[in-house]
Amino acid sequence: MLGNVPRNFAPVCVRIVTKVHSIGGVPRPRLLLLLAVAAAVVIAPAQAASGAAQLQRLVPQPDGRANFGFTFRLYDSSDPAWGDTRPFDERIADSIQHELGGKTPTFLTVWSPWQEPEQPGKPLVPFSAALPDIAKVRSVVGDQGLIHLEWTLSLSSQGNGGLTVKDIRDGAVDAYIRAYARDVRNYGKPLLITPFVAEFNGTWWWAVSPGANPGLTTDDFVEAWRRVVDIFRAVGADNVSWAWVVNSYPQPTDEPVIAYWPGDDYIDWIGADIYDVSPPHWLDGPYGLAVAHHKPFFIGEFGIRHEFSVLTPTQQQEWLASMFNYFESHTGVKAISYFNYCYRPGAVHVKWDPARTVYLDNGQVNYEPNVNDLDSRLLAGGPDTQALFARLISSPRYVSAIETEPVEAHVESATVQLLGPLVRRRTATLSWSGNLAADSYDLAVARGKGAPKWRTIGTRLRASSFQLRGARGEHVHVRVRARNVDGSPGQWSPAITLVFSRR
Repeated sequence: MLGNVPRNFAPVCVRIVTKVHSIGGVPRPRLLLLLAVAAAVVIAPAQAASGAAQLQRLVPQPDGRANFGFTFRLYDSSDPAWGDTRPFDERIADSIQHELGGKTPTFLTVWSPWQEPEQPGKPLVPFSAALPDIAKVRSVVGDQGLIHLEWTLSLSSQGNGGLTVKDIRDGAVDAYIRAYARDVRNYGKPLLITPFVAEFNGTWWWAVSPGANPGLTTDDFVEAWRRVVDIFRAVGADNVSWAWVVNSYPQPTDEPVIAYWPGDDYIDWIGADIYDVSPPHWLDGPYGLAVAHHKPFFIGEFGIRHEFSVLTPTQQQEWLASMFNYFESHTGVKAISYFNYCYRPGAVHVKWDPARTVYLDNGQVNYEPNVNDLDSRLLAGGPDTQALFARLISSPRYVSAIETEPVEAHVESATVQLLGPLVRRRTATLSWSGNLAADSYDLAVARGKGAPKWRTIGTRLRASSFQLRGARGEHVHVRVRARNVDGSPGQWSPAITLVFSRR
């Protein structure tokens, strides 16, 4: 693609964090607000964990129809570099009026990190932290809209040593994933989730891409993806649809992406990102995969004014029109998302020049005309671009309401296998292995040779091992059971008997 760009941009506000992303193969840090949400944020509890709760799941639109949305700045900022200092509700209302012709978008993308690797202790970020942004999006799209969640590893870097797909593959954060899945299940509404990152076939994601991190392989990505999906299924989070979104690439080969393929059973949507540095036919490869694997196709991001674009404003309008021609001539395209976002503070090729900027709405809104500066807002393309997009999106093909189907959340029972103990004199090291539904463990012992009188000595243990002391020559019976993330216990394992040394 276009190669790496130095990440030399620092946050401008203490409550803003850097998200590293890319357009058309060029990395771009994206600054998004991460609201400080207390762990006590309440998510409605599911029905009995051993039973089945009814959830809603996304259904692709029929041929001739597609949902549509935006990547849109959800947080407010007084910094004019972001192009608009108005509050969110004013900005989105203006965008709907002038760029969507009054049509309500189906979704606005919500960004949520796995981890804050720059913070002390590198805390993992729960699903509850995304709820304020989800509520903000819901206020726009309503109950018939969708939440597209980018659950991202993009904050991880070599410098901060954040999570990678290898850590996830190895089970290092299984408990976190289970808790996240439980909260997503309890949320109950349909979610389209892009896990890890989109554009994983690029060379700019340290947490995901072997091209950026030689310590990773594509197998790490594949196995991590499968592990996440399997845990969500074990927890019963069947309201999730999984979106596998690549960076667009030229045909005739699919080699850049096929090594990342986790299998048909683990993907619900296939998608691609594309910007005006690439012609529309660069979507042919991922679109062909979607058709071959009978999956709906999702344009995760498309936009103009990439900082490496060489198109003039007139050519950018032609590119937008050609993109819509592509969507409408490819019936498998079931959702599109325009990148209606200003990211010029992160531009490394074309810097923002306030002296050349046009100021609107009493100076609250601004853009630099006729410059490709990572300000992909349709507003920045000028009135003609806004009017063009409004006309194109006005087609009845693009619908605001989603299709859903009810699904039953079947929560898997937690099971455990007690492994052979290691006995050394009067100390036995017990170990066990649980399935992906197992979140904690209870340990019980019975001492003596007679009929066992069980006593639970450990409840909701997080570890998978325990050191047990015994008297000389003592016989001790041991058993263990697992609990799922809701706390429901499974069956006790068959007991084993330990005999401590007489010495």
